[in-house]
Amino acid sequence: MILVCDIGNTNIVLGLFAGDDLVEQWRLTTRIDRTADELGLFIRSLLVGVNVDPRQVEGVLVSSVVPQMNGKFIAAAEKYLQNTPKFLTADSACMAIDVDDPTTVGPDRIANTTAGFEIYGGPLLIIDFGTAVTFDLVSEEGVFVGGAIAPEMSLAAAALIQHAALLPEVDLTLPESVIAKNTKTNIQAGVLLGFIDLVSGLIERFKREYRSDLKVVATGGKGELFFRNIEAIEEYDPFLTLRGIMISWSKEGCRQSEQGDRAG
Repeated sequence: MILVCDIGNTNIVLGLFAGDDLVEQWRLTTRIDRTADELGLFIRSLLVGVNVDPRQVEGVLVSSVVPQMNGKFIAAAEKYLQNTPKFLTADSACMAIDVDDPTTVGPDRIANTTAGFEIYGGPLLIIDFGTAVTFDLVSEEGVFVGGAIAPEMSLAAAALIQHAALLPEVDLTLPESVIAKNTKTNIQAGVLLGFIDLVSGLIERFKREYRSDLKVVATGGKGELFFRNIEAIEEYDPFLTLRGIMISWSKEGCRQSEQGDRAG
Protein backbone atom coordinates (compact mmCIF):
# COMPACT_ATOMS: atom_id res chain seq x y z
CA MET A 1 0.00 0.00 0.00
CA ILE A 2 1.08 3.57 -0.70
CA LEU A 3 0.17 6.58 1.45
CA VAL A 4 -0.27 9.73 -0.63
CA CYS A 5 -0.29 13.13 1.09
CA ASP A 6 -1.39 16.51 -0.26
CA ILE A 7 -0.18 19.15 2.21
CA GLY A 8 -2.10 22.35 1.51
CA ASN A 9 -2.35 25.69 3.27
CA THR A 10 -5.73 24.82 4.81
CA ASN A 11 -5.88 21.03 4.86
CA ILE A 12 -3.70 17.96 4.64
CA VAL A 13 -5.47 15.35 2.52
CA LEU A 14 -4.27 11.76 2.87
CA GLY A 15 -5.07 8.91 0.51
CA LEU A 16 -4.29 5.22 0.85
CA PHE A 17 -3.77 3.39 -2.42
CA ALA A 18 -3.79 -0.34 -3.05
CA GLY A 19 -2.35 -0.53 -6.53
CA ASP A 20 -4.22 2.07 -8.57
CA ASP A 21 -7.25 2.04 -6.27
CA LEU A 22 -7.85 4.77 -3.71
CA VAL A 23 -9.21 2.71 -0.82
CA GLU A 24 -9.29 5.30 1.99
CA GLN A 25 -8.93 9.07 2.29
CA TRP A 26 -8.80 11.51 5.20
CA ARG A 27 -8.66 15.28 5.64
CA LEU A 28 -6.76 17.00 8.49
CA THR A 29 -6.46 20.67 9.32
CA THR A 30 -3.01 22.03 8.44
CA ARG A 31 -1.45 23.18 11.71
CA ILE A 32 2.13 24.40 11.54
CA ASP A 33 2.42 24.15 15.35
CA ARG A 34 1.68 20.41 15.29
CA THR A 35 4.76 18.38 16.25
CA ALA A 36 6.18 15.48 14.24
CA ASP A 37 5.09 13.07 16.99
CA GLU A 38 1.54 14.41 16.97
CA LEU A 39 1.39 14.12 13.20
CA GLY A 40 2.88 10.62 13.16
CA LEU A 41 0.64 9.27 15.91
CA PHE A 42 -2.42 10.78 14.22
CA ILE A 43 -1.60 9.15 10.89
CA ARG A 44 -0.92 5.79 12.58
CA SER A 45 -4.28 5.99 14.36
CA LEU A 46 -6.05 6.66 11.05
CA LEU A 47 -4.46 3.59 9.50
CA VAL A 48 -5.20 1.37 12.49
CA GLY A 49 -8.77 2.68 12.47
CA VAL A 50 -9.33 1.07 9.06
CA ASN A 51 -7.50 -2.13 10.05
CA VAL A 52 -4.29 -1.31 8.19
CA ASP A 53 -1.02 -2.20 9.91
CA PRO A 54 1.37 0.76 9.38
CA ARG A 55 3.98 -1.81 8.34
CA GLN A 56 1.85 -2.47 5.25
CA VAL A 57 2.64 1.02 3.96
CA GLU A 58 5.38 0.49 1.39
CA GLY A 59 5.90 4.15 0.47
CA VAL A 60 4.87 7.70 1.35
CA LEU A 61 4.42 10.19 -1.50
CA VAL A 62 3.95 13.90 -0.82
CA SER A 63 2.87 17.07 -2.56
CA SER A 64 3.48 20.04 -0.27
CA VAL A 65 2.94 23.77 -0.65
CA VAL A 66 3.76 24.39 3.03
CA PRO A 67 7.56 24.13 3.43
CA GLN A 68 7.28 24.56 7.22
CA MET A 69 5.51 21.19 7.38
CA ASN A 70 7.97 19.20 5.31
CA GLY A 71 10.56 18.48 7.97
CA LYS A 72 7.90 17.43 10.47
CA PHE A 73 6.26 15.18 7.93
CA ILE A 74 9.57 13.51 7.10
CA ALA A 75 10.30 12.91 10.78
CA ALA A 76 6.77 11.59 11.41
CA ALA A 77 6.87 9.16 8.48
CA GLU A 78 10.34 7.89 9.32
CA LYS A 79 9.54 7.31 12.99
CA TYR A 80 5.97 5.99 12.79
CA LEU A 81 5.79 4.42 9.31
CA GLN A 82 9.46 3.49 8.80
CA ASN A 83 9.35 5.30 5.45
CA THR A 84 11.18 8.32 4.11
CA PRO A 85 8.67 10.39 2.08
CA LYS A 86 9.31 11.21 -1.56
CA PHE A 87 8.30 14.72 -2.58
CA LEU A 88 6.76 15.66 -5.91
CA THR A 89 8.60 18.59 -7.51
CA ALA A 90 9.09 20.07 -10.96
CA ASP A 91 12.27 17.99 -11.22
CA SER A 92 10.41 14.74 -10.58
CA ALA A 93 7.34 15.61 -12.68
CA CYS A 94 6.28 13.19 -15.40
CA MET A 95 5.06 15.90 -17.75
CA ALA A 96 6.75 18.79 -19.52
CA ILE A 97 6.17 22.19 -17.88
CA ASP A 98 6.28 25.03 -20.40
CA VAL A 99 6.45 28.12 -18.16
CA ASP A 100 9.12 30.72 -17.39
CA ASP A 101 10.42 28.89 -14.31
CA PRO A 102 9.06 25.35 -13.76
CA THR A 103 10.42 25.27 -10.19
CA THR A 104 7.82 27.89 -9.17
CA VAL A 105 4.89 25.68 -10.16
CA GLY A 106 3.21 24.22 -7.07
CA PRO A 107 3.39 20.43 -6.78
CA ASP A 108 -0.40 20.30 -6.35
CA ARG A 109 -0.75 21.87 -9.80
CA ILE A 110 1.73 19.35 -11.21
CA ALA A 111 -0.29 16.52 -9.64
CA ASN A 112 -3.58 17.91 -10.98
CA THR A 113 -2.33 18.26 -14.53
CA THR A 114 -0.64 14.85 -14.47
CA ALA A 115 -3.83 13.10 -13.34
CA GLY A 116 -6.06 15.27 -15.51
CA PHE A 117 -4.23 14.39 -18.70
CA GLU A 118 -3.92 10.72 -17.77
CA ILE A 119 -7.66 10.42 -17.06
CA TYR A 120 -9.29 12.93 -19.42
CA GLY A 121 -6.71 13.66 -22.10
CA GLY A 122 -6.09 17.08 -23.59
CA PRO A 123 -6.54 19.89 -24.29
CA LEU A 124 -7.75 20.37 -20.74
CA LEU A 125 -8.41 23.10 -18.19
CA ILE A 126 -8.29 22.01 -14.54
CA ILE A 127 -9.73 24.31 -11.87
CA ASP A 128 -8.74 23.53 -8.28
CA PHE A 129 -10.92 25.23 -5.67
CA GLY A 130 -8.52 25.24 -2.73
CA THR A 131 -7.14 28.01 -0.51
CA ALA A 132 -6.55 29.75 -3.84
CA VAL A 133 -8.36 28.92 -7.07
CA THR A 134 -5.89 27.68 -9.68
CA PHE A 135 -6.56 27.31 -13.39
CA ASP A 136 -4.15 24.88 -15.08
CA LEU A 137 -4.00 24.49 -18.84
CA VAL A 138 -2.79 21.23 -20.43
CA SER A 139 -2.11 20.91 -24.15
CA GLU A 140 -3.31 18.12 -26.41
CA GLU A 141 0.19 16.62 -26.11
CA GLY A 142 0.10 16.63 -22.30
CA VAL A 143 2.24 19.72 -21.62
CA PHE A 144 1.41 22.10 -18.77
CA VAL A 145 1.40 25.40 -20.62
CA GLY A 146 0.40 27.86 -17.87
CA GLY A 147 -2.67 29.13 -16.13
CA ALA A 148 -4.09 31.62 -13.66
CA ILE A 149 -4.58 32.03 -9.91
CA ALA A 150 -7.59 33.75 -8.33
CA PRO A 151 -8.56 34.34 -4.68
CA GLU A 152 -10.84 31.85 -2.98
CA MET A 153 -14.32 33.21 -2.24
CA SER A 154 -14.41 32.41 1.50
CA LEU A 155 -11.16 34.34 2.00
CA ALA A 156 -12.53 37.20 -0.08
CA ALA A 157 -15.71 37.27 2.01
CA ALA A 158 -13.71 37.18 5.25
CA ALA A 159 -11.57 40.11 4.08
CA LEU A 160 -14.69 42.06 3.15
CA ILE A 161 -16.29 41.52 6.56
CA GLN A 162 -13.02 42.24 8.40
CA HIS A 163 -12.66 45.63 6.73
CA ALA A 164 -16.32 46.70 6.85
CA ALA A 165 -17.49 47.11 10.43
CA LEU A 166 -21.22 46.97 9.68
CA LEU A 167 -21.16 43.79 7.59
CA PRO A 168 -22.01 40.55 9.44
CA GLU A 169 -20.53 37.10 8.90
CA VAL A 170 -22.79 34.98 6.72
CA ASP A 171 -22.99 31.42 5.45
CA LEU A 172 -21.92 31.27 1.83
CA THR A 173 -25.01 29.59 0.43
CA LEU A 174 -26.32 30.35 -3.03
CA PRO A 175 -29.02 33.08 -3.01
CA GLU A 176 -32.18 32.81 -5.11
CA SER A 177 -31.59 36.13 -6.83
CA VAL A 178 -28.91 38.70 -7.46
CA ILE A 179 -31.48 41.32 -6.41
CA ALA A 180 -30.96 40.87 -2.68
CA LYS A 181 -33.27 42.41 -0.07
CA ASN A 182 -31.14 42.29 3.10
CA THR A 183 -27.48 42.55 4.07
CA LYS A 184 -27.00 38.78 4.38
CA THR A 185 -28.31 37.99 0.91
CA ASN A 186 -26.52 41.03 -0.53
CA ILE A 187 -23.21 39.51 0.59
CA GLN A 188 -24.21 36.05 -0.67
CA ALA A 189 -25.20 37.48 -4.04
CA GLY A 190 -22.06 39.53 -4.39
CA VAL A 191 -19.65 36.81 -3.28
CA LEU A 192 -21.16 33.58 -4.62
CA LEU A 193 -22.71 34.86 -7.81
CA GLY A 194 -19.70 37.10 -8.34
CA PHE A 195 -17.27 34.19 -8.04
CA ILE A 196 -19.39 31.98 -10.28
CA ASP A 197 -19.16 34.69 -12.92
CA LEU A 198 -15.42 35.12 -12.26
CA VAL A 199 -14.81 31.43 -12.90
CA SER A 200 -17.15 31.37 -15.90
CA GLY A 201 -15.45 34.41 -17.37
CA LEU A 202 -11.96 32.95 -17.00
CA ILE A 203 -13.06 29.68 -18.59
CA GLU A 204 -14.37 31.67 -21.55
CA ARG A 205 -11.09 33.58 -21.81
CA PHE A 206 -9.06 30.36 -21.81
CA LYS A 207 -11.25 28.98 -24.58
CA ARG A 208 -10.94 32.16 -26.64
CA GLU A 209 -7.17 32.47 -26.23
CA TYR A 210 -6.24 28.79 -26.44
CA ARG A 211 -8.82 26.33 -27.80
CA SER A 212 -12.59 26.37 -27.86
CA ASP A 213 -12.76 22.58 -27.35
CA LEU A 214 -11.08 22.64 -23.94
CA LYS A 215 -12.47 20.04 -21.55
CA VAL A 216 -12.97 21.63 -18.13
CA VAL A 217 -12.57 19.64 -14.90
CA ALA A 218 -13.05 20.89 -11.33
CA THR A 219 -11.48 19.57 -8.15
CA GLY A 220 -10.95 20.81 -4.60
CA GLY A 221 -13.21 21.47 -1.63
CA LYS A 222 -15.75 23.80 -3.24
CA GLY A 223 -15.37 22.37 -6.72
CA GLU A 224 -18.73 20.57 -6.58
CA LEU A 225 -20.59 23.86 -5.95
CA PHE A 226 -19.11 25.40 -9.08
CA PHE A 227 -19.60 22.20 -11.08
CA ARG A 228 -23.32 22.31 -10.26
CA ASN A 229 -23.64 25.97 -11.25
CA ILE A 230 -21.34 26.38 -14.27
CA GLU A 231 -22.35 24.47 -17.38
CA ALA A 232 -18.87 24.75 -18.91
CA ILE A 233 -17.39 22.57 -16.13
CA GLU A 234 -17.86 19.03 -17.44
CA GLU A 235 -16.47 16.92 -14.59
CA TYR A 236 -15.93 17.13 -10.83
CA ASP A 237 -13.13 14.91 -9.53
CA PRO A 238 -12.59 15.44 -5.77
CA PHE A 239 -9.52 13.17 -5.58
CA LEU A 240 -7.68 14.40 -8.66
CA THR A 241 -4.65 15.71 -6.72
CA LEU A 242 -4.17 12.46 -4.80
CA ARG A 243 -4.44 10.46 -8.01
CA GLY A 244 -1.93 12.78 -9.68
CA ILE A 245 0.66 12.28 -6.94
CA MET A 246 0.24 8.52 -7.26
CA ILE A 247 0.44 8.58 -11.06
CA SER A 248 3.55 10.78 -10.94
CA TRP A 249 5.43 8.19 -8.94
CA SER A 250 4.12 5.09 -10.69
CA LYS A 251 4.86 6.22 -14.25
CA GLU A 252 7.93 4.58 -15.69
CA GLY A 253 10.89 6.92 -16.02
CA CYS A 254 9.80 9.47 -13.45
CA ARG A 255 12.61 10.82 -11.34
CA GLN A 256 12.13 10.53 -7.61
CA SER A 257 13.03 13.32 -5.25
CA GLU A 258 13.50 12.83 -1.55
CA GLN A 259 14.38 16.45 -1.00
CA GLY A 260 12.17 18.11 1.57
CA ASP A 261 12.89 21.11 3.67
CA ARG A 262 13.81 19.57 7.04
CA ALA A 263 13.66 22.98 8.68
CA GLY A 264 10.60 23.61 10.83
